[in-house]
Amino acid sequence: IYQFNEKYAPYAGVSVTSLFENNRHMEKIRVFLLGEGLSKDSRRRFDLLGKRYGREFVFIDTRELEERMRDMGLPPYRGSYAANMRLFLPSFLDDTVDRLLYLDADTIVTDCLDELVGMDMGEYPLAMALDSVISDARKYLGIPVEQAYYNSGVILFQLKKWKEDKLSDNIANYIQNNRANFSSPDQDLLNLVCGGRILTLGPQYNLQPMHLAFEAKDYYRHYLRASYYPCEAVEEGKKHPVIIHFFRFMGEFPWHKDNVHPDNDIFDYYLRKSEWSDYIKRPADTNLFMKIEKKLYCFLPGKLFLTIFRHAHAYLAWRTERAVRNGGYYKIYQG
Repeated sequence: IYQFNEKYAPYAGVSVTSLFENNRHMEKIRVFLLGEGLSKDSRRRFDLLGKRYGREFVFIDTRELEERMRDMGLPPYRGSYAANMRLFLPSFLDDTVDRLLYLDADTIVTDCLDELVGMDMGEYPLAMALDSVISDARKYLGIPVEQAYYNSGVILFQLKKWKEDKLSDNIANYIQNNRANFSSPDQDLLNLVCGGRILTLGPQYNLQPMHLAFEAKDYYRHYLRASYYPCEAVEEGKKHPVIIHFFRFMGEFPWHKDNVHPDNDIFDYYLRKSEWSDYIKRPADTNLFMKIEKKLYCFLPGKLFLTIFRHAHAYLAWRTERAVRNGGYYKIYQG
């Protein structure tokens, strides 16, 4: 399942292309698309993609779900409700669906998914990989340093257990009785409400930009914490990635012109294979802070840059937390 708005439709299309390319051996793949405000052209391209690979798309109307989230007071994230829809999966999927893999639009599948989707989840309702840059923001959520904090870009659901544990209801209750505004609403809520019910995936299933851009030993010097993977696990994940997650890096994504993103080449490879091969890259709309950050990344040694970035990230986490508690969103992260 993918969820995205019209702006992200080309990037979701590239991700789905990589999924199909590297899992041709699977007899059947059904992909649910929660496309918010999808244009006729985007739907046409997804239809062409499905026909080319002989795969099934199921388009889900999101309007009823958006209205439900507005009624419960859940705020949009960057002007869209798309990021929060995965929290209420039982609302629109019937009981024939049990094992469900959620992928962010900014992911690339680089290998077959048999081992992941067939893994024994036991009594866990969901499985996720750890987040690589959350060490500052977690303290504002009240999550202790020894407790794992997960990244929501890749989620393997066991929906029967999810429903049995009434996790959608628990999330709704938390929003209504505790707090509704977060800097990363879906991710923060999953960690706060489902903590202890999440099976930890290896880093190869959600390989994040920090680990491709920097040496592991330099990363651990600045971000080491008891609840994260051992260094050896990250190194192994880099050698054999299954899903790469290319979230914003130095203010840019791989779809931006002249970006310095470590995942640019692999994104371009699958972009050319997709139905969006005519996509024209444009410069990222970055602010002064992001421009300075990019310059420092390009010209400073990795160790020195990480020292600066670590302190800047702590400051931004504080500013963001202050803004969201007041019902806003600190603009440094917008775009």
